[in-house]
Amino acid sequence: MLRFKAFINESFNLITESIRQGLPHIHSMTHEQFGNLVKGGKVHVHDVTEKTDGMTHQFGHDEHGFYTQSSGSGSEKMRHPEDFAKRAKRRAEETGKPYDPTASNAFAHIHKTLAKNAALQHHLKSEYHRTGKEVKVKGEAFYKPLSRPSEEHEGEIKFVGTSYHPSHMGSVGKYVIHSKLPENQHHDIEHYKKHLSNSEMNFDDDEVEHKPSHIDVKDEHDKFKKLNHELLTSRTTKTNKEAKTKEIEKFDKIKHAVSKKVDDHIASKHIKNKWGSQSEGLVVHPSEKNPDAPRFKVTSQSFRDYKADPTNKEKFKTRNK
Repeated sequence: MLRFKAFINESFNLITESIRQGLPHIHSMTHEQFGNLVKGGKVHVHDVTEKTDGMTHQFGHDEHGFYTQSSGSGSEKMRHPEDFAKRAKRRAEETGKPYDPTASNAFAHIHKTLAKNAALQHHLKSEYHRTGKEVKVKGEAFYKPLSRPSEEHEGEIKFVGTSYHPSHMGSVGKYVIHSKLPENQHHDIEHYKKHLSNSEMNFDDDEVEHKPSHIDVKDEHDKFKKLNHELLTSRTTKTNKEAKTKEIEKFDKIKHAVSKKVDDHIASKHIKNKWGSQSEGLVVHPSEKNPDAPRFKVTSQSFRDYKADPTNKEKFKTRNK
């Protein structure tokens, strides 16, 4: 059986279009993203959620009924559990890559679990008829059968490099609805948690308790303003390559300085993990103070250590392709 991250990575390779939306680190932000982040000389840490390392997923109800989508289904809506295997086999034939049923079997099981949840199905159908619009719920699924026992924390289980206590999950797993995504703002997540969860898969949000704060990055913002922005955003040519490379190096130093400030600030807050002894990290969302700021991730030290371990590097090569 493929390890959790390995089978997710493999499913990514079989898609042409995905519902997955990547989040940047500060040091990997584009020129525009970083400019919006440090606007006003402050990085606002007002809306923070726990970064989940499950399987990117979406379910909903439209004029044809219930459907699910996963990191392995592309833009297709899956109406039946077997649809995942059909797509995976078709994509394997198209790409010439070997078919591995691990991912499609997992997504099929999740689909079946959600489809037979009578309370959930009634809610989705009612919402569709009430609004006359397609109902979409975006989040991540933790599929318990593909977890492994945590080596460091007795009684916990691991997904990728983070450890969670299984008491927070149903027998199949947990579905985390991303509370800060604009697409989910009209959903009553508390209703999902309290009334639509069952013994097989429970619903949860990704919110964590913290006190809103900000980081002073005025010096870095001033240095950013002095960069040659026209050169940074121009197309690289033979004549400007050397100068542009130097300007990019200056920009990278500024980004890393801000990144370190944010990392140190968040670490000092000692924000408690939501589901277990470890967490992949946090996601910082745009706030009212700076709505143009990009959403970005801050990985935990334990997850960085996990990625830095040479024995784990193979798990991340495919993801970064």
